[in-house]
Amino acid sequence: LIPMYFLIGIFGHERRIHAAIKFFLFTFAGSIFMLIAIVATYMIAGSFDVVALSDPLSGAGGLLRGYDPRILMYLYSAFALAFMIKVPMFPFHTWLPDAHGEAPTAGSAILAGVMLKMGTYGFIRFCLPLFPVQAQQSAGLFITLAVIGIIYGSIVAAVQTDAKKLVAYSSVAHLGFVVLGIFSFTRVGMMGALIQNINHGISTPMLFFLVG
Repeated sequence: LIPMYFLIGIFGHERRIHAAIKFFLFTFAGSIFMLIAIVATYMIAGSFDVVALSDPLSGAGGLLRGYDPRILMYLYSAFALAFMIKVPMFPFHTWLPDAHGEAPTAGSAILAGVMLKMGTYGFIRFCLPLFPVQAQQSAGLFITLAVIGIIYGSIVAAVQTDAKKLVAYSSVAHLGFVVLGIFSFTRVGMMGALIQNINHGISTPMLFFLVG
């Protein structure tokens, strides 16, 4: 977050300060909620071990899953919000076109190739294994937002006159497909999400290099 903030704010284009601050505020807000959820998870389960927390047969995993479902939904929501902003999913996507549009070429490539993948990785690595029941319960919401993001991102990308913003809005659509695959809770869906993650991580930075 901090290096990218300076990369955009110092080396970006005309509206770089606005884009850098917007990027910082969105990401920082999500990170604060996730930090609180991490601390709360430790207080409940007494462990930071993700493997143990993901295993319902372990002591820490059993404690976490046996806790008050309402509290677990709050914790899951805090994790999910941070990753939704990072992906970014509709309606938390508004920082992305500004950040991509104003960032230098290298910044756009790092943002698209590495940083957006943190969001989808977070869903796969943390949200689904730690809070499987809550993830299943919220699947309908995430699938709906993913479909909206796919359609909205595609339509807005089609009318852009700025090439960098075109690629940025297409990313919203592409990552909508990834989230759709993750929350389908099928083997094929997860495999498709991972493959699309790799595809996007290679093709989109190359598009930014071409545009830059």
